[in-house]
Amino acid sequence: MEFTGHKKYKEAKKLLLLTKSFFEQTNHNEKLQKNYKSLITIYSNLNKPDSVDFYLDKLAVLDEQLLVSKAEKQTAELETKYQTEKKERLLQKSKTEIAIRELKIKKKEAQFLILGLISLALLVIVYLVYRQQRLKNKQQEQEFELKSAIAKIETQNKLQEQRLDISRDLHDNIGSQLTFIISSVDNIKYAFDIQNAKLDSKLSGISNFAQSTIIELRDTIWAMNKSEITFEDLQARISNFIDKAQEAKEEIQFSFEVDSELKNTKFSSVEGMNLYRTIQEAINNSIKYANPNNISIIIKPNENVILITIIDDGIGFNIETAEFGNGINNMRKRIADINGIFDIISSKETGTEIRIQLKNP
Repeated sequence: MEFTGHKKYKEAKKLLLLTKSFFEQTNHNEKLQKNYKSLITIYSNLNKPDSVDFYLDKLAVLDEQLLVSKAEKQTAELETKYQTEKKERLLQKSKTEIAIRELKIKKKEAQFLILGLISLALLVIVYLVYRQQRLKNKQQEQEFELKSAIAKIETQNKLQEQRLDISRDLHDNIGSQLTFIISSVDNIKYAFDIQNAKLDSKLSGISNFAQSTIIELRDTIWAMNKSEITFEDLQARISNFIDKAQEAKEEIQFSFEVDSELKNTKFSSVEGMNLYRTIQEAINNSIKYANPNNISIIIKPNENVILITIIDDGIGFNIETAEFGNGINNMRKRIADINGIFDIISSKETGTEIRIQLKNP
């Protein structure tokens, strides 16, 4: 019978220890107090004085905590009651003070109303003055912009007139003189039976040089007569030059491709002329030095730039060892003057490729 009671105490101990852990974790102190008391009774019956002492100590600590907690709760309740009464007194005092303030406010409302009306009137006056001054300033700005625009147009007209005068002088004076030189050389060749081949070659060279100069003079006059050059104008000029080059060098196949997106692109006269001269020089260099079978010119947009590529399949040269003459140096300078990028790639196996990049206007 004693053994059966001993076994029940052990089972009760096991259950109490499980619930003890839960109560300790969840801070159920009142239930934990009962748990400790039950454990003390069980350990006492199981004849385990150490465990009894252990839980007696824990119970004493917990009782003290509960006592402190109860005292704190009562103190908090008293404090709450005190604060409530205090607030009620303050509220009553505030009501009195509010009533006094309301009387003062009512007395000042009339003053504020008058001051408000005066301030509003002043603001309206200031706004009207400001608005009038702003309109006057805007009108002055518009007049200034109009005068500036008129002055700019007059300046452009004067510059255009000057360009036309210069181009007429070039055409009438230098052009006619060059034509006279060509005519004189041709007359000399036909009037005299020149047997000296060297002299005949010199005279032909003078005539050809004068003819080339006339062509370049016409190109210069074409650029001077325009304040801006459309891409279509430039394309037509390049096509005309390529046609003449094809007539002179029938053994070379020329190709010229222009992307249709560029048809509305415009350049200043300086940009258009520099670009035209650079392409012209590149083609002339290929014809003179590369001995190519094919020359292609490709112009297309590439992101925010215009990419111009002149490619030949001629003999090429070594970039690192070659000494560039005036032709390539002039091309570099022309493109640099219009804020472009000039690159040249060449090898004896693949020929020469010239790349020009211009910012898309």
